[in-house]
Amino acid sequence: MRFPGKYKVVPIINSADINAGLDGDSINMAKGHRCTILFMFGALGGAAGAVLKVFSGATDGTKSSALTFTYALGSAATGSASSDVLAADATSAALTLTAATYQNKVLVVEIDGSEFDTANNEEWLTVEIGAEADSGVLHAVAIVEPRYSDGTTILA
Repeated sequence: MRFPGKYKVVPIINSADINAGLDGDSINMAKGHRCTILFMFGALGGAAGAVLKVFSGATDGTKSSALTFTYALGSAATGSASSDVLAADATSAALTLTAATYQNKVLVVEIDGSEFDTANNEEWLTVEIGAEADSGVLHAVAIVEPRYSDGTTILA
């Protein structure tokens, strides 16, 4: 397979309900140039939206420094025409994921390796979904452009 030979595909979130908030699996970005995360939203409940944040840290699961990320949202619900057309790029360090906007859509988030505080050995990336939402289904897969093609894990 060509794609997984060039990129690391890393499932980081599989949640039937995000109402309690959650952290995705951490990724060691010392082994990667950049990371693109595909968030697939299902049904989302309530008016309040969970807040998406991305952090760097010196160890697995540590959230030391908030990172600004680039994102683009799918134009329509998954399975409908234009669901693969993304809105213009925007940036955020804390993106509110309201049901009216994000339900059943794809959100593409990009984080460049240069954003990390490497002076403090913050080479781990962790995604946080806040507990603000009433309910919601969310899955996420990270696609990392690795520095090396040795096939080793970037989760540990």
